[in-house]
Amino acid sequence: MAEKEHKAKKGVSLAKGPVGLLGLLGLIYGISALIFGGHGFATQHVPSGAVHGQTWLGLEVNGWSNLLFIAAGLLLMFGAPLHWGAKGMSLIVGLGLAAAAVIAVIRGDGVFGLFAANGRTELVWGAAGALLVLLSLLPRVGGKPERREEPEPAASPRAPRRVTREPVTFTTEPGPAPTRFLEDPENPGYEDTPAAGERLHD
Repeated sequence: MAEKEHKAKKGVSLAKGPVGLLGLLGLIYGISALIFGGHGFATQHVPSGAVHGQTWLGLEVNGWSNLLFIAAGLLLMFGAPLHWGAKGMSLIVGLGLAAAAVIAVIRGDGVFGLFAANGRTELVWGAAGALLVLLSLLPRVGGKPERREEPEPAASPRAPRRVTREPVTFTTEPGPAPTRFLEDPENPGYEDTPAAGERLHD
């Protein structure tokens, strides 16, 4: 049987665990901040006004900022069970948080008059975004090939062998002519002897 290698064990994903953990942390912080911190959903400062919120665990947040944490955490946890899902969601959420951090740094008074943020909030968004983008590049490790036996291809049937027989020719050579002893009529030869059962009549 022929043996062929197939990729059976894909290995361990380096992205799924960290992505799921970051998603859980974001979800917990967003829910707790929504309860104990800023929970205002003002929209009168959109899109270019200054927006402020309350401080929870050192971060300035309002209701929209908390929803951003919750949404990011849910997306990461949703994609974490699968390798490609963890990498995809990690890239999307990471780019979104990084963009929010850059905009907040540039404006200095929140993001588009909707998401409240201070310096620490901007730092957390930027660090989380950079880490998530990095996690989206991680591969699988520890994959092992599996050997699987495959049937050999069937041999092509052989054509029947033709046997050519040469004709056998039998050649009959004439034997020596019988000798007739007629020189002596008194002593005839074998062939001149009368056949058995015959009598010579005078």
